[in-house]
Amino acid sequence: MELVQKELGAVDTRAELGGRDPLAPELVFINLDAGFRIVAVFDKPPVDRAMMEQKLKRLSETFSHTLAELHGAFPPRTAATLPARRLYDALEALRARTGAVSVVVIDGNSPVLWGSSDAQRDLVDVESFAKIGAALHRARERGLTLDQLPLHDAPALIAMLPTRGVDAAVVEALSLLVSSDHDESTVRHRLLTALAIADVRKGMHRGEQARSVHHEEQYGYIARGFANIYEVIAVFAGPFSELHVESAVLHALPAIEEFLFALPPVDPPRGQVIRLRPPR
Repeated sequence: MELVQKELGAVDTRAELGGRDPLAPELVFINLDAGFRIVAVFDKPPVDRAMMEQKLKRLSETFSHTLAELHGAFPPRTAATLPARRLYDALEALRARTGAVSVVVIDGNSPVLWGSSDAQRDLVDVESFAKIGAALHRARERGLTLDQLPLHDAPALIAMLPTRGVDAAVVEALSLLVSSDHDESTVRHRLLTALAIADVRKGMHRGEQARSVHHEEQYGYIARGFANIYEVIAVFAGPFSELHVESAVLHALPAIEEFLFALPPVDPPRGQVIRLRPPR
């Protein structure tokens, strides 16, 4: 809601369930397939109502995805969960706006995946993603393409990849992303995310922090550093416009940074508490 309010310059934004469509001229709204109505409230009727409706329609794509996942009552908004939810929504909105398959936030050293547009992001941590990506790169160097991976059969994947020189421990981690519970595009997008995290992590260790871009026919990413230690990465399954994506990322960064710094301390897999706010 806050993202829509900011993007449209509205004085308030709300989600409604049921009832008649609003008639007041200072209200701009859109009905979603999930049954909700998103309403933006202005001080006075907008001059270009059609443009505002188009903006709201574009932004509402991420709300359709989020609200469709809800079952039953809304979860409680606690101090611990609200910043994480806002960060997820901001990353998902950026993903929808740029046409990326995923958007993630990492740093150069921590195993914590600070944020992701993937609702099932807790499957593996950043180090596992990086190892999976590095293993996929090795397999690709040996002639294996993503199209040849058995994306719905983890046992078959585990049996095949060692023959391509991939370590057993990495194959086991990779199998966490391959499941019959997810469609092929979801699994493929996670593998592309693993490739991007591996590439960006390697660049960060070489001191490449500000910006990095990669283009392939079926894989690419654009990464932008912020707050000294973090990187936001938009991952693509095909060609993309650097200018368009760069503009969207820069526009979204202030909100992403705000929600990131509002997160509580996180216990990473190694057991060390890492606080998100970098030293000033």
